Amino acid sequence: MTDGSSFFVTGATGLIGRRVVDELLSDTRVAEVFVLARDVRRLGGVRVADARRLIPVRGDLMLEGLGIDIATQRHLARAVTGVVHCAANTSFSQALEDARAINRDGTRRLLDVTAGWKRVDRWLFTSSAFVQGDRTGFVPDDDNRMPASWLNAYEQSKAEAETLIRAQRTDWVIARPSTIVCDDAAGTITQVNAVHRALRLYFGGLAAMLPGTDDSTLDVVTTDYVARGLAHMATTPGLERQTFHLCAGKGAMPLDELLDLTHSAFRRSPAWCRKGIARPVRADLATYRVFERAVEDVASERVKAAVRALGFFVPQLAYPKQFCTARTDALLGRRAPAVREFWTNMVAALAGAPQGRLAA
Repeated sequence: MTDGSSFFVTGATGLIGRRVVDELLSDTRVAEVFVLARDVRRLGGVRVADARRLIPVRGDLMLEGLGIDIATQRHLARAVTGVVHCAANTSFSQALEDARAINRDGTRRLLDVTAGWKRVDRWLFTSSAFVQGDRTGFVPDDDNRMPASWLNAYEQSKAEAETLIRAQRTDWVIARPSTIVCDDAAGTITQVNAVHRALRLYFGGLAAMLPGTDDSTLDVVTTDYVARGLAHMATTPGLERQTFHLCAGKGAMPLDELLDLTHSAFRRSPAWCRKGIARPVRADLATYRVFERAVEDVASERVKAAVRALGFFVPQLAYPKQFCTARTDALLGRRAPAVREFWTNMVAALAGAPQGRLAA
């Protein structure tokens, strides 16, 4: 990257995108950061000293041409040297067409608009490690094969977006983060997601069984690690046509250890101790599917809803993977924090949070 580089960022009002914008603006070589937003009022939180270099662009990934007026498109075509695509619909429980509307089709629209931006030499896409779907075992960071099937619509739509990008760009870089569960090693939770909801169900005694094998691990990461990694990939030359895992990798936590640590963390809560809730039983996926069917037949509506919610996320535990992070570690000069370094803090924070926050 040279001095005076300018970036066009999508998803800047989201958890990752907002932090990526901050990281880019902290680099004095970056002249401007253009950010796409439906509502520019949601772009608060950027440091005041950098605000003059932050330029809102009103638009929407759901619209052809991104809804950007012609004059602004012409200005962007002259100014932008790099694209950082962070916007996504991250819900695991959505229908496939809903997931595709942003994750695949929104990416196609962004590709179409930026195709004429001749100064762009870096097109960075924030994908997901779980585009690997039902694959198991060691996953090299240079392996871009698609799996036989995916476990939810989010995974599939992200994989389809990757295929579009590789077909249309030669300057692409694809980053595949695993699931973000907290901001930092202190365990601070800014945004509640499927992992937190699964833990909340465990806290409430509604997660009696989880699928998994002896090799199952949970690979999760922090917001600050992912955001810094993305900003580094956006500004480092010579990465074209490479895929990077922003994952815990060897630092992922074995499922049984995770359940033990979670149980211990929850025991710090007097409310948890009074309930006397047992540690969830680990079972193979076939047995877990039988459990799901039994719940549908005999359980209360509350338990049914809980198990259905888990069904979009926890089956991934039955397809154990270890994501290779060698390429990313070399690029960033460090590994991601091991899950055990922040998991207990995060779970303790979740257990002590007000009920409204847990239900968000």
